[in-house]
Parts: sequence; C-alpha cells; structure tokens
Amino acid sequence: MSENGKKVLKAGIIGIGVIATTKHIPNLLKRDDVEIIALCDTDVSKCKEAIEKFGLQAVIYTDYKEMCRDQEIDVIHVCTPNPLHCPITLEALAHGKHVHCEKPLACTYSDAQKMVEAAKAAGKKLTSGLQWRYNAAPLKIKEMIKNGELGDVYYVKSQQLRPRRLPAYGVYTSKEQNGGGVLMDGGPHSIDLPMWLTDNYEVESVRGVTFDKMKNFPEGNDLGPWDPENFDVEDTAMAMITMKNGMMIYMETAWATNMIQEAPGVTISAAGTKAGADMVGPTFECSVRTTKIVDGKLKTEIENIPEPVDMNAYDINHWIDAIQNDTDPAVLPEQAATVTRVIEAIYESARTGETIHF
Repeated sequence: MSENGKKVLKAGIIGIGVIATTKHIPNLLKRDDVEIIALCDTDVSKCKEAIEKFGLQAVIYTDYKEMCRDQEIDVIHVCTPNPLHCPITLEALAHGKHVHCEKPLACTYSDAQKMVEAAKAAGKKLTSGLQWRYNAAPLKIKEMIKNGELGDVYYVKSQQLRPRRLPAYGVYTSKEQNGGGVLMDGGPHSIDLPMWLTDNYEVESVRGVTFDKMKNFPEGNDLGPWDPENFDVEDTAMAMITMKNGMMIYMETAWATNMIQEAPGVTISAAGTKAGADMVGPTFECSVRTTKIVDGKLKTEIENIPEPVDMNAYDINHWIDAIQNDTDPAVLPEQAATVTRVIEAIYESARTGETIHF
C-alpha cells in the first residue's frame, strides 16, 4: 500500500521513446502509488537506457503481447508510433489492463470506436494524452466560459504554427509508420482544445486543407534535418469545424512555416457575446487577455496567472487518480475518438475538396 493507503498500481510502458522518457516515466515516478515494473520496445537498448537513467527495477519485453499477458501489470501506457495504438490497446484491454494511450487515440475513427467499446466491455479505463488542455491559461479560459463571463461563445480559434520544429527523429514523416503528418502530431491538441474549452464535441461538418510544401526545405529545423526522400505526409493543415449548435472552430497547425508564432505551443482565442479571451505573450501559457465593453467603452485587460500548471504531470496525475478512485479520466475516450474522427474528416476533405458532414 502507498502512504495514502491506496493500492500500488503496477505499470508497464510500451514504446520507450521521447514521450515515454519525458512525460510518462518521470511523472509516474513522482507518485508513491505507482510502480513501473515493465518496459517494452523492439529496441532493447532503449529499455536499458531508461532503466539506468531512472533507476527502475523493470522487466524488459520486446513483444507487447507478452507484456500484456503479465498478470502483475495493472495499467499499460502506450507510447508507440500511431498505427500501433489500436492493436496494442485492444490487446491490453483484453488482458484486463487500464490503458493510457498517447494521442491520437487511433489513426481511424473505426479503430477508435473499437477501442472505446473494448474498454467498456472489459470494464477498464481508457484515456489519451491530450495534455495541452492543462496549461494555466486554457484552464482559466474554460472557467470563464463555464461561469458565463464570455456569454454565448460562437467562434474559437486554435493555432500552432511552428516556424521550423518538425520532429525529424523517429517515424513522423512516414505515412505508413506514423499514420499521417502534423495532423497526427500537433493536430489532436489543436482540435481537442477548442472543443474541451466549450465542452462541445458535437460536430456538424468539417472543411479542411493540407499542404506538403515544405518537405524539400529542411534547413534550419530546430529538431534536426529531415530526409525529403522519406517524407510523404502533410506538414501543414487548416480546418473549419462547424458544431451542431452553430459554433465555429478554426484550427491551424504546422511543423514548418515561414511565419513566426511567438507562442511555444498551442494557443487559443474565444469570442463570445459578452467578451473575448485569448492567450498572450510573453508567457502565453500563463496569461489571459480579455476584451469586453465596460461603461460603453471597449476595455482590454491581461491577467497573469502566478502559478503555472505542469500539463504533463496534470495529465498523468488525473489518470492515476481516476483509476484509484474509480472515476472518469480527465480525457474521456469518446472525446479522443471524436478528435480522431475530425482528423479523418480533414484528410478526406483535403482529398476531395468537399465539406464532410457528420
């Protein structure tokens, strides 16, 4: 038992790459009610490096099916390339494990639905890593919307335009191995954040465009050069998402553009009938600007939130708490499935030039 009297959950991590070693393992280790007992990767050296770096006492697996059969494991975190999310999650659920699956939940909506239904059938919890919700500024804007301070919110814009920050490591530029490009990387956060802010996942239609214009210009990339010969995915995507209540979301995300966005990650702007709110610099993640009419005049104020939120720790802590307390995870699997459905619709709209109706 942990110090707070909770059962110590035995955890296994599948896919020992950057997201596992920067988000999942460090934040699981901060908890006294979790013990990481198994790591799985086809590259054993990655497991050995993680064990040494974090001082783990963990069994190494190279076959995720074998790990899923390990009866000691209570919860599995899936941190693999995207096309493996669905089969690994289904395998883990079939063996009675709770599953935290990194974003996107799946590469197709049909696979996402299978995962949601499998979790229900198994009576186990399933969530996905959509942690960009949990910076201080988005949390503040969500509170404002919930309290009615913005009035009827009818337009939300999310933006993540990286000037040169394509993850050249791994399989990100391979459609076969990654399922897609920037829409499978930054896209899930950019799509989820506006819907989460407004508590609205009821999509009416999607109109999207994608570009692969920058694949032959790898110079100056913050994360190293990529190989244009092994690049068959989109580097930029934009979409207009219309919700059933008439609200409109405009989303834009890019790995590499000749434009400067000062914010380090996803930013959000929301327009309502009473006020508007957006994230502003220099801190962005901790600053909210509101614009509204006061005494007949337009007034703009900036609130700097003194305490930042560690979005990765927030994600992991709420996930483990949900298991321990038998409550819903912060990111519901149905929400993550809707995000995948929107991504699928953006690709289809970009391919056909048509609006995709849900």
